[in-house]
Amino acid sequence: MNTELSYEGVPTSELDRIRCNSYDDFGNAVVSRTSEEGGEPLRCCLTLARAGEQITLVAHRPMTVGGPYAEVGPVFVHVADCPAPVADGFPFDYRDRQAVLRPYDVAGQMLDGVVAEPGTSETELKRLFEDPAVDTVQVRNVVAGCWNFTVRRQG
Repeated sequence: MNTELSYEGVPTSELDRIRCNSYDDFGNAVVSRTSEEGGEPLRCCLTLARAGEQITLVAHRPMTVGGPYAEVGPVFVHVADCPAPVADGFPFDYRDRQAVLRPYDVAGQMLDGVVAEPGTSETELKRLFEDPAVDTVQVRNVVAGCWNFTVRRQG
């Protein structure tokens, strides 16, 4: 089984639309705020915000297929363009965080759920993708349940 994985935040096309229109796809205005202490999980570049960065909280639906799991939730993103996520494995700033991993099939139905302890998410993801029924895995915040990013097989 191919375990080369891609890690995807909010799509660039959606970010461009939000930044251009000054509101998200659900009608919420883009309100710039300064990250005071840093640490907010940014779903655009898959890093944690640094103190002083301009960020905003918008609504995003990470599931591209419909169905009961196609929920909309809050995500932090940079107000202005930022670099794309680095494509060399599990996002560095998220490696030492506890996470909920939710695998879904191609129809968008949740198959399982795993709480990954700090430092184990990448290993747990590879194990989940050993199941050929798994199409994507959403990595989520343990406390708030917010979507952090989506993982899928490459190729």
